[in-house]
Amino acid sequence: MNQCEDIIVKCPNPEHTKNVKQVCFDESCKEQRLYCHECIKIGMHVTHHQHQEELPFLFEHISRIEKESDDLINRINKQMDLIYNDFFLLIGGIRSKYQISKQQLLNLNFQQINSFLSQSIHFKQFELTIEKLLQELIKEFQDQIKKLQKDLNLFALDYDQISKSNIEKSEELYEIGYKLYWNDDKYEEAIQIFDQALDFNSKHQLSLWCKAESLKMLGQYHDAIVWADKALQVDLKHCSSLRTKADSLRGLNQYNESIVWADKALQVDPKNCSSLSTKAESLRMLGQYNEAIIWADKALQVDPKHCNSLFTKAASLRMLDKYNEAIIWADKALQVDPKHCNSLFTKGDSLRYLKKFKEAMEVIEQSLKINPNHFDSLRIKGECLHDQKQYQQALIFYDKALEINSNHQCTQNKKNECLKAIQNK
Repeated sequence: MNQCEDIIVKCPNPEHTKNVKQVCFDESCKEQRLYCHECIKIGMHVTHHQHQEELPFLFEHISRIEKESDDLINRINKQMDLIYNDFFLLIGGIRSKYQISKQQLLNLNFQQINSFLSQSIHFKQFELTIEKLLQELIKEFQDQIKKLQKDLNLFALDYDQISKSNIEKSEELYEIGYKLYWNDDKYEEAIQIFDQALDFNSKHQLSLWCKAESLKMLGQYHDAIVWADKALQVDLKHCSSLRTKADSLRGLNQYNESIVWADKALQVDPKNCSSLSTKAESLRMLGQYNEAIIWADKALQVDPKHCNSLFTKAASLRMLDKYNEAIIWADKALQVDPKHCNSLFTKGDSLRYLKKFKEAMEVIEQSLKINPNHFDSLRIKGECLHDQKQYQQALIFYDKALEINSNHQCTQNKKNECLKAIQNK
C-alpha cells in the first residue's frame, strides 16, 4: 500500500495543477474517473460520493479484476476442453471405425469383415452428413463469439502499446533464453529468462513458444500446452507452437488430439520433420502400425537420420512381427544415437522373439546400463529370462518394472505366470 501511496498521477485536466487523489467507481459516471481536489471544487462527482475511493484503491481494484478475469478465462477454457474432448472422441471414433490395415483385416473373422465392408460402403453418406452438420454448428458458434466480442467492445482499446526499447529488451532476453534452451539444455533457467522477456513484451511470440517448449522438455506437458496456446493467440499458424502443442499432447497420451495438432502444423509446413514424427509416433501408440510407418518414412525423407522416426518405424515393424526388419531400423536409430534406450529395447525384444536370447540379453543390458530404470527394458529382460525358464531371475526384473509402473497389466500377468511355473516345478 505504501508503494501505491507514493505513486504520482497528474490530473487529466491540463488546467489543474493538483495530482490525482481519488477515483470514481460509479458504473453510470460519464466524467473522468481519475480526478484531483480542484475537480471536486468545480462540482465533479458530487452526486455519487459513495462510489469514490482514494487513489491506492485503484491498484487493489486492478489486482482483483485481474484475478477475476483469470478465473473467467479458466472457466471458459474448461468449457472449451469439454468441447475438445468430445471433438477428439469423434475423431478417434472415425479413425478406429474406418481406418484398418491389411494385417488387421486379415485377423478379423468373416462376420467382422462383412460389418466393416457394410459400414465403409456407406462412408460417403456419413461424410456428407457430418460435414454439413459441423459446418452449421461451427458457423453458429463463430457468429455468437463475434457478436459477444462486438457487444463487449473487446478491441476498442489497446492497452499493450509497447515501447521500442521494451521490444528491443525482450528480443535481447529471448536470445539469452534461447541459448540456454538450445545449446545448454538449461530449461528451468531459460524459462526464467523468457519470463523476463515477457515482462517487457507480453506478446513476444518466440518467448511464449520457447517457454512452452522448455516446459515440454521438463515433462510439464499441461503447462507447455497453456503457453503454446498463448503463442498461438499471437499467430494461429506458428508452426513451432503447433508442433510443441502436438508433442505435449502426445506426452499426455492424448494421441488423437496430438494428430489433430500435428496436422495443423503440417498444413503450415508439410515438411516439418518433428510434426511428421509426432504424428507417426501417435499413430503407433494407437496401434495403427502400417500408417505409423508411412508417416515415419515421410519424416525420414526430410531427415534420414531423425532418430525418433527411425525408432518409430522399428517399433512398428516389431509390432507387425517383422522382427528382422525391426532390428535393421533399430540399428539405424542406434547409429544416430547409440544411447537411445527405446531403440535398444526394440532391438532386444525383436531378438527375443527370434529366440536369439544371448544377443537379446546383451542388447537389453546395454539399455539398462544407460538407464537402470528403463521400464520396457526391465520387463523385457524379465520376459527373456522367463522364456529361458529362469523363473526366479525373471521375477526380479518383473518386480523392478512393476515398481516403476504398477498398473502394467501385461507385466503383472507375466509375473503371475512365472509364479505359477515355480509352484508347478
